[in-house]
Amino acid sequence: MNLRLVRLWLAGLAIGAVIFGGAALYINRQSINFSQEQSTSLPNLGGPFSLIDQFGKTRTDVEFRGKYMLVYFGYTFCPDVCPLGLRNISSAIDLLGRDIDQVVPIFITIDPERDTPESLNSYASTVHSSFVFLTGTQNQLDPVIKFYNVYAAKARPDGTIADYVMDHSSLVYLMSREGKLIDFFPHTEDPKKIADRISRFLVKDIKKAKA
Repeated sequence: MNLRLVRLWLAGLAIGAVIFGGAALYINRQSINFSQEQSTSLPNLGGPFSLIDQFGKTRTDVEFRGKYMLVYFGYTFCPDVCPLGLRNISSAIDLLGRDIDQVVPIFITIDPERDTPESLNSYASTVHSSFVFLTGTQNQLDPVIKFYNVYAAKARPDGTIADYVMDHSSLVYLMSREGKLIDFFPHTEDPKKIADRISRFLVKDIKKAKA
């Protein structure tokens, strides 16, 4: 490689680094703005549901109007992701203190084949007592899964009922008092960050009520 080609190659790397660095900075700034302006930046996710809770009672989205919802999709046979996500949500709920009654944590199964109301009732004892666990038929759950843009699929579709696992997305959705998406978190999010974010919305509610 002659000297001219070497110089051109190095110049190309330098330009590429500048472009990449600028793009990374832009993405980072966009991420910051995204978290600060959730009401205008978030996709329109969420929607109606009519499902069965861990006590065999029909529950709909309408009955939770007026409260915030923390919605998580998973399944009780999940080996690690769901237990971690539910622990973080439970801890965040506890951190809210006296505002705990303003938020309803909701678990919606992606595995109705195994997650019956009875099995959900047993599983519920492992997480926060305020959790509402929901199941239903696959036909009832499919629209809800779609409303929240959740990915869920059997990883071993030919396995027995005992040994298949589910591949699934694992976001925690924070829904407004009107049932609209206002924030979301990875299942690994620090509980304090979740609680702080909810508290910010609660403070806004108080300011709005006084205005």
